[in-house]
Amino acid sequence: MPIEFTHVPGKTHPAGAAVPFFYDFAETATKLGLIEDGGFRKIVVDDTAGLLTNMDLAAQVLDRTSSLEVVLTHWAGVVEPTVAARQLASIDRKSGGRLALRMISEPLNDDDAETRPVGHTVIWQRIDEYLVLLKRLWSNDRPFDHEGAFYSIKGGYVPRKGPHGADLAIRMGGQSGTAAQGGRPACRCLRIGAGFDRRGPAADGTGARRRRRTRPRRQAALCSSGQDSPRCYRYRSQGG
Repeated sequence: MPIEFTHVPGKTHPAGAAVPFFYDFAETATKLGLIEDGGFRKIVVDDTAGLLTNMDLAAQVLDRTSSLEVVLTHWAGVVEPTVAARQLASIDRKSGGRLALRMISEPLNDDDAETRPVGHTVIWQRIDEYLVLLKRLWSNDRPFDHEGAFYSIKGGYVPRKGPHGADLAIRMGGQSGTAAQGGRPACRCLRIGAGFDRRGPAADGTGARRRRRTRPRRQAALCSSGQDSPRCYRYRSQGG
């Protein structure tokens, strides 16, 4: 069975434990070369500076590497789906299809606390609507309108889509199990995502993480609550 390694940057700079991996991009570019040459397949971008900064960092990492897939940490509530869809499609297009998303339920930084809905179930409902809209924007060939519980879109359309279109990989993780067992909204998120991984970075601090595939029978079980939507069973498994 093939094993792929994902690098999860840590705060290891001698100047201080709070200095993030991407603090000095000239030095980071050298590290990225070592990571790429070392056989890592992916790198996670999850700097605490915020969602928009992470998107900029992901674009820079992709621009300075040739084979690394960037797993961009992303969450709903900071930018509108139409804006996010266009920016992510642009990054994916310029990188030749090396972008993937890692969806989390809440912001990495407390500065974005106002973007958090009240209640765990509501959080996943908003994620559900956000991801469904991203997929529609990446797949529709004409503008559309949408009026939902969290988002309102008039004439939503992304003219220049990424190489993967609506198949851009979306990975999800969590500790509570709500995303796996919490009912229809979480099921819809899993259906359009590309994996579910409850594990964090390796406990030994190496930043390496083994790839795990979700079995088809498990995929069907995860989507069993969406009985009104046969698309549940077209869930793609690509690991986390």
